[in-house]
Amino acid sequence: MAQKKYSVSSFTLGGVISGVVFGSLLLTGLVFAGALNTLSDTQSSLKVSTLSDHTIQFVTPSGIGVGQDITLTFPAQYSMGSFSVTNVDFATSTSNSCSSFNEETLAAAPSGTTWGVAQAGSVITITSGSVSIPANRCVRIKIGSNATFGGAGVSQITNPASANYYTLAIGGTLGDTGLITSNVITDDTVALTGIVSQSLTFSISTSTLYFGILSSGGAKFASSTNTAGDTTETVAHTFSVGTNAASGFVVTVTGQTLTSQQNIANTITAVGAVAASSTPGNEQFGIRATESGGIGTAVVSPYSFGTSYGYDGNATTSSTIATGSGSTPTATYSVRYLANISSMTEAGNYASNLVYVATANF
Repeated sequence: MAQKKYSVSSFTLGGVISGVVFGSLLLTGLVFAGALNTLSDTQSSLKVSTLSDHTIQFVTPSGIGVGQDITLTFPAQYSMGSFSVTNVDFATSTSNSCSSFNEETLAAAPSGTTWGVAQAGSVITITSGSVSIPANRCVRIKIGSNATFGGAGVSQITNPASANYYTLAIGGTLGDTGLITSNVITDDTVALTGIVSQSLTFSISTSTLYFGILSSGGAKFASSTNTAGDTTETVAHTFSVGTNAASGFVVTVTGQTLTSQQNIANTITAVGAVAASSTPGNEQFGIRATESGGIGTAVVSPYSFGTSYGYDGNATTSSTIATGSGSTPTATYSVRYLANISSMTEAGNYASNLVYVATANF
C-alpha cells in the first residue's frame, strides 16, 4: 500500500519562524522599568521616637509620564502624623546631577501642571496632572518642617521606637523602583559642654593730676604731665573697660570736690548734676569725658556734653560716668577736669581724691 507523505516539518518550521518574527516585533515595542539610582533620604534626626524631617532624592532612569505617580512607602514603625499638602515639597531638576531644582506646585489632587499629593497610612503618593518628567532626571521630595514652598510644613514624621535598620520603598506607576535604608539609633546627639569664664578688665592710665595755681581770671585744666596745669582743655587721663558680661557694666566716680587741706570747710563748688560751660570768676569743679572703641558703651550725663562739665558725686555718694549695655571689647574713656575759682575763694592747697569703680553686670 502506498504511503502518504506530508510536509509537516516544513509547515511546523514555517509556523515557528513566523512566531519568532512576530514575537520580536512585540519586544521592540516594550519599555522596561529601571532601578532608581543616586537614592538618599537625609533626615533631621535619626534618634528613636523623635520627630524628623526627610529630604528624599533619586534619579529616575525612565522618567515620569503624564498621569503617573510616585509612591513613598514608609515602614509601619514610623508614625506619619497629620497630613497636610504643605508638609510636602516636590521638585525636579534639569539633569541627573541633583544640584539644581525647580519646585513644582502641589495640591490635594492633580490638575494640569499642578501635581497631586495624598497620604494613606504609611504611603505618600505624588501624582502628575499633565506634566511629565524626562528620563534620567533627579527628583527631590521634602517632608516635614523643611517643606516651605507654597506654605510651611506643619507636621513631621516620628522615627520608630526601636533602634534598627528601616527601609523606605519608592515605586508607583512611574515604573522605576528603589529602596533607601536608614539606621535609626538610640541617640544621635553628642552633648558638648564648655565654660567661658567671666571677664572684666579695668585700668586707669595715671593716678596723679595737677591743676597748678588757680586764678579767677581764667579756667585751669588738670594735666598729668604739667605740674602747672593747662589753660586750655586737655585729656588728663584715660580709663579703659572691657567685659563679657551679658548686661554690660557701670563705671562710677566717688570723691569730694577740690577741698582745702588747711580747712576742709573750704571747697570749690562742684558743678552738680546739670552740666554747665566753663565760667571763669565763678567756682566750678567739673568733669567731661568722651568714649571710643566700645560696643554699646557711652558716657552719661552730666559728663557727656561736648563743651560742658558736671560733677554730682561727693565723698560718700557715687556718680555714674559711663555704661555698657552688653558684652564689649575694650572701651577707652578720655577724661578732662575743669577748675574755676572766684576772687572770694579761700586761699589754701586744694586737693581731691576721686575713686573710679567699674562693676560688671553678669
